[in-house]
Amino acid sequence: MHTRAIHLPKKSGWNTKDIRTYNTSEIKCRAAVVATNSSIDTTMIQYTDDDTVVAEIIKGSLKIILINMYFDGENLIENNIAKIEAILKQAQGTGVLIATDCNAWSTLWHDSITNKRGRIFEEFLASNQLHVANEASNNTTFRNHMGTSNIDVTITSPNLIGRVTGWEISDIESMLDHSIIKYAIGPNTRQGTTNIHSTRYITNNDRLITFQQHITQIIKTRQGIPEDTGSEELDETLSSIITEEKDIEKQIDEFSDAIKVPCNKSFPRKGVTQKATVHKSVPWWTQQLTVLRKRTNAQRRLYQRTRNNDDLRTKRKAEYSKGKATYAATIKREKIRSWQEYCNTTAANPWNAVYNLAKGRRNTPMQLSTLGSRMVHLQQTPKKPCA
Repeated sequence: MHTRAIHLPKKSGWNTKDIRTYNTSEIKCRAAVVATNSSIDTTMIQYTDDDTVVAEIIKGSLKIILINMYFDGENLIENNIAKIEAILKQAQGTGVLIATDCNAWSTLWHDSITNKRGRIFEEFLASNQLHVANEASNNTTFRNHMGTSNIDVTITSPNLIGRVTGWEISDIESMLDHSIIKYAIGPNTRQGTTNIHSTRYITNNDRLITFQQHITQIIKTRQGIPEDTGSEELDETLSSIITEEKDIEKQIDEFSDAIKVPCNKSFPRKGVTQKATVHKSVPWWTQQLTVLRKRTNAQRRLYQRTRNNDDLRTKRKAEYSKGKATYAATIKREKIRSWQEYCNTTAANPWNAVYNLAKGRRNTPMQLSTLGSRMVHLQQTPKKPCA
């Protein structure tokens, strides 16, 4: 089991009685999340398997998705990347923190070289605006008789940049090949990072040529580079500017703005509709389920936080189990009711939408929740027999 540590600020010391371990409990388990603070609500969620544990962490107003992953070096790294993409899509804007043994080398996380797996993973992180929290250190995250490397990588989504601080490789002996990694998650230390909204553009080859012309002109103007400077010389000049600049945040802001301006000039933006930004509930969801969900979550937190009174803990556990069973039964009942209503709306036609749906002939999203309220009942006029 690879050792990683996540520390959230709290007033008291660790209490070994509060330790909770989350994994698949299989024989070949290579990932786990260990919670050592009873005031942190931790729930294992979808996509968890032998090499991946995904947990929802709630501490006060802070809510994050924590992913602990092991990338098998014998398998394609693209498989692990696809899994992360699915989790990011499911997170829907919630902060995501990934602690992974990626079995990939890259200078981005302070390895001596970058191999093929490292380049693939680098491209994925850049395309999804994910930030590597690893910092340069005299220690390495991995060490055995064959050598050392920094294959253990800590990754955050944009809305957690500034919250993850104090990243370091601990000097404490882990008794394993992997070192203990420590960092804290707290209040945002960077201004403007909590409200990051990505803009999507419509691109094609002609617009890319226009974009290249615009960005070259803007960078030359802002950096005071002569107009007749060629591409290779421009790359070398920019590399020197970045290397010599001490204020990295300033350079990031300047180059981000230099990219944004030609993007706005060269590409039309993709429209952001209300459907794309607001989570739409499933058609069978009801107000009663919302109430039951909140009540069940409250009962779970109350039960988990009861530590010093065994009788009270047993009572609250029974209340939570009963509430959870009621919640699950209500969900099942509402699903069946909604599906029956939908099937009955067009029962007179044997080739209705239900048949087309079963045959996979529906190419557009169906608004199932509105069929019942908008169905118009038509009365057919019988035809007169022919004379």
